[in-house]
Amino acid sequence: MRNILLFGIIITTFASNADELAKDNKYRAKTALKVSSDGTNFNLNVGAQSKFIILDNNNKDKYAIKFTNIYPYNVIKSTRTKNDYKSESASDVIEDEVYYLSKTEVNGVPIESKVEQSFGGVVSGPLIVPFKYRLDDKSIGGDATVGYYAGYGLDVLISDQYITVTPFLSAGITQVSVLSEADDGTTTTDSKSGFSWAAGFLISNWDSVNIGIVYGQDRTGDQRWAHEGEGWLSISVGWEL
Repeated sequence: MRNILLFGIIITTFASNADELAKDNKYRAKTALKVSSDGTNFNLNVGAQSKFIILDNNNKDKYAIKFTNIYPYNVIKSTRTKNDYKSESASDVIEDEVYYLSKTEVNGVPIESKVEQSFGGVVSGPLIVPFKYRLDDKSIGGDATVGYYAGYGLDVLISDQYITVTPFLSAGITQVSVLSEADDGTTTTDSKSGFSWAAGFLISNWDSVNIGIVYGQDRTGDQRWAHEGEGWLSISVGWEL
């Protein structure tokens, strides 16, 4: 039988670029930025791909931010390696200091359009797996699992752009159908609740689509169920909400 990997869906709460950057959220600069150390003179250069946290967004004119990763700003080469980032001229800021990012549009472009949310670090969210490819008998299972996942996003440089790869673990509840045979030889189908655990990874920030793969097992405590404790796979696809 041809192996078929079905699509599951991992739904996480991602914040897309809005009118205002959210306090305590992490962002990455899509282009070079100008920031200020005193909130008045925005003359410090910061390179694209630099990562920062919003400390305060209450001021109508500027954000208070803190950089956690910093990259060069005067990049000339169209294609470069991770080592090239380190050898080019440094940005004018340092990590873990407070800086200010103006909310004023630059050439008609809102500053919010020049950054994107970064999903590196600890992340969590709801997990939905509506279909499963069962490894024991190579069958397609429609026993859905609803649960919650937690993972840690790692920023990975691929061809001059960063994506976030997130290994994760998840646990949830599933509903399965168990066949049982009566004394007279007739069979009945019982619906049983079970426990699911899963592990996998997501690739985020790839054209605003999040893709990954999940491996898991379902357990009901009923050994009559053919798939008790057996593994399944699901390819996951998610979108920013």
